[in-house]
Formats: sequence, C-alpha cells, structure tokens
Amino acid sequence: MNKAFCRENDSLAPPSCPECGTLGMQVSTETLAAHVNPSDTDTLCEPSYWCSHATCQVAYFDLLERTITVAKAHHLIWPKDPSAPLCPCTGLFCVDVETDLQEGTPLRVRRAIEHAEKKNGSCGLASPDGRACTAAVLQYYMRRQSGSAIRQRSQ
Repeated sequence: MNKAFCRENDSLAPPSCPECGTLGMQVSTETLAAHVNPSDTDTLCEPSYWCSHATCQVAYFDLLERTITVAKAHHLIWPKDPSAPLCPCTGLFCVDVETDLQEGTPLRVRRAIEHAEKKNGSCGLASPDGRACTAAVLQYYMRRQSGSAIRQRSQ
C-alpha cells in the first residue's frame, strides 16, 4: 500500500495492539515477509508491528489498526505458539530449558545465547519480532529457575 494513505504516528511511543493494548515492536518488511504470506503482508502498511502478548490472537498490526492474526502467520515462537521453540535459530524448546534446570547446568541455554550474539546469527528473520531470542530465553529460564527454587524450599 502507498505510504501516502497511512496515518502518521502522533506520539513517540510505539503504537499499541488494537486487540490487547500491548505496545508493539516494529518489524522490518523482511521479517514480516518471513512469517506471513505475501497476500497478507500487502494488507498492512509500513511500519508494521509485532504484538508480543502471549495470548493475543494478533501477530502483526499497523498504524491503521489492521491486523494479521496468529492463525494467518507461520513460524511463530513460544509463547504465541506453545509448541514452537523459544529460539527458532537453534531449535531450543521449553523442554530443553527444563532439562538444563534438572541437570543443574544451562548448557543448551548458553548455546542459544551464544548463537544469538554472533554477528552472523539468523535470529532477525527467524524470530517473528525480528530480534534475537536472548531475552525470551533468559526470561523463561529465570522464571522456571525461580519456580524450581520455590518448589525445593517447600519440600
């Protein structure tokens, strides 16, 4: 769509998802194209945004509040798709983090983070938000680690 027909953002803050109100994360046209069929990408104008809220059914949206749903997107990551990997580049799944926690050494988590930190990592396109998965992996690991510590103290 021609940019002349897109409304300019009035504030400096990123726009919110029209479905859930979560602040959007701007994505490149390449990232959008990697996760949405071409016929659907044409329904959004630039810039496009990713909704990171786990249970929201919107994957991408634009400033005109047009959306592409999770059902129309593909190759999403956890938690939008609970069966998908935390890190699509390395294939790190939640079960791998659980295994690291059980073994007491975060080998798989470290490998995923090291890969994401490499300059040639493919996270920018593999991840639907266009960013390396480091934050999501660490967040999941820390949440599960603190949950394990609480369970151990209560036993």
